[in-house]
Amino acid sequence: MPTDHIGFQIRTLSNLISRKINQMVSDEEETLTAHQSWVLDYLTKNHNQDIFQRDIEKKFSIRRSTASHMLQLMEKNGYIQRISSPDDARMKKLIITEKGIEAQKRMKDRLYRFEEIFQSGLSSEDLQYLKQLLYKLECNIR
Repeated sequence: MPTDHIGFQIRTLSNLISRKINQMVSDEEETLTAHQSWVLDYLTKNHNQDIFQRDIEKKFSIRRSTASHMLQLMEKNGYIQRISSPDDARMKKLIITEKGIEAQKRMKDRLYRFEEIFQSGLSSEDLQYLKQLLYKLECNIR
């Protein structure tokens, strides 16, 4: 496959981003990944809502098996709890723990610094245009 395809370039950039963020995160939290950090951020920002695994799957465009494995690890490492819903015991509400809240606070600063590095040299117009293009590309494949 030619390496000048947009999909290839985006995938390569995605890999570089994940690798760099995982490195930054693991300096602080050795059992936390970038994706898990983003989930903690999502749970923190939406703490007043009931969040279930399916919400994580949809928000992060990941498969059920991927979400299940990630959430099991997060629960095992004490970042979240999964509590049965009173309406349907098969549904597990995701609750961020105190350990998860503390980790998210530490990671928020690291992710913010990464974004500063990642976006350096781009004007606000560049960023707005990039966001529009990425949104269009996402809509094309949904």
